[in-house]
Amino acid sequence: QLSPPLSALSLSRQEKSHVMPPSDLLRLPVDELRSSRLAELLASIDAADAADAPLLTLLFDKAFGGAAGLQLLRSAAVQEALRATALVHADDAIRSFALVHCKRLAAAAADVSLLGASGVLQQIAVLVSDASLGVSQRAVGFFVACAASAGALRAVLDHAPSRTALLAPCAAAAADPAGGVPALALRTLALFGEIAAIGDAQCAMCEESGALDLALAAWRGSDELVRLNALEVFALLARVPRGLHWLEAHGVVDGLLAQARGAEADGDAPMAEVQRPSVYHCLAELLEAGGDAAADKALSTGGLLGPLWRQLEPAGGGARDAALAAVRGAACSRRGCILVLRQTASGGAADPLAKLLRSSDARAKVGAFAAAAQLCSSCARFAADGEVASVQPALRALIAAVSPSAGTAPGDALAALVALPAEELRVAALRLLLGLAQLEWGALALARCEGLLHLLLHAGAVLTPDELRDKHALASALLKSTAAADVIGAGAATVRQLREYVAAGPFAAQSKAEARPEGPLTL
Repeated sequence: QLSPPLSALSLSRQEKSHVMPPSDLLRLPVDELRSSRLAELLASIDAADAADAPLLTLLFDKAFGGAAGLQLLRSAAVQEALRATALVHADDAIRSFALVHCKRLAAAAADVSLLGASGVLQQIAVLVSDASLGVSQRAVGFFVACAASAGALRAVLDHAPSRTALLAPCAAAAADPAGGVPALALRTLALFGEIAAIGDAQCAMCEESGALDLALAAWRGSDELVRLNALEVFALLARVPRGLHWLEAHGVVDGLLAQARGAEADGDAPMAEVQRPSVYHCLAELLEAGGDAAADKALSTGGLLGPLWRQLEPAGGGARDAALAAVRGAACSRRGCILVLRQTASGGAADPLAKLLRSSDARAKVGAFAAAAQLCSSCARFAADGEVASVQPALRALIAAVSPSAGTAPGDALAALVALPAEELRVAALRLLLGLAQLEWGALALARCEGLLHLLLHAGAVLTPDELRDKHALASALLKSTAAADVIGAGAATVRQLREYVAAGPFAAQSKAEARPEGPLTL
């Protein structure tokens, strides 16, 4: 149903004084709200205060919900009410719910162009710098939603008034370099970092807009806290090839490696330590996305392995978790996997990564399990490679370190962790078991673990849906290994039950596990 023309929706001052309150409008049929009462609905925005915001939210949801409501949002009358009233309302909650409805028009380039023509788009760009953080986050969410489509993002950046409003804080910072990078400019920079991480096309548009230049200014400036914001943006850029190229071309990668090595001569040393976790996090993203070339540059040429391993030591500093993430990122590539396993082999039983696998610190154990799981997955992926095959003994030695004692197999130790109430540990243990099951020798070792088979065949642990899927995938991986099935016993009841479980799916009901003594009972 088409809305009345804009002229028909203008109310006189006297008519506005008799506007029906939101509570009464809410009782009307939706068709009436969208036609004869639309003028009153829009006028109620101007008359609303903070107390009316919840009712007005319900009213807008009712009037503009569904396909018919979406079409009404595109009408000139509603666009004008959004621009002139809702998006500039004194109440934060009203500005916020107006942005929620604007976001419904963010997916298509044609709708974004409509918002530009009506002036709504420019007002949303202004709200990125809103004094209310909640409103600002809604506005940021709108532009991130636009960026999901390269065409919609292009429509945003091609609309000159909106682009100017969006980049205004960055332009102000660039015009006064001595004044540093203000908070509003950092907010805009974070938005463009998030957009750039979506894909190469989006990253290219962010680069073209000039917004990323501010990240370099922040990184090279003297404000150590502002540098942390730049590091967050660099971590986002590292996720896409275009962003990696940009970081490399502007010398950021070399700067990150220098800071990771502690080789920077200038700057506040305590603040450099504060930044170190962010540096390693950024390098983790770069190593995960950059493949063999990034691994060679960072780990071999850049000398990163030594500093990483020092952070894994008990007295290594506060960047242990970020360093573990960087080890996992390095393990994603063939070259990185080889270099990491050579490093672990050089330390033997005293290797800090091996020690963390059996640490009493749950957070350290989770990070170490994630790194080990990635090493297993990469060794399975590159199993035909001779160099990868040559470092698999080092991987086997690393996995052996999971066992808390000589009499407990790694698979049983991990299965016991899956039964614990700590969700992070359960997930990490399941992922490491899955990584092991991808390797022929790993599947064989797991097939000999009574505790693991008991976990797979019973519903003893309370698991989340994702954990149930991982558990099912683990059972499937074991059955795919003919050798592992033979170890369990090709005709045994256990194999039959595993096959039934795999066929039934991850959410099939399983019998409860019977209580089992930890050791022989004595009287």
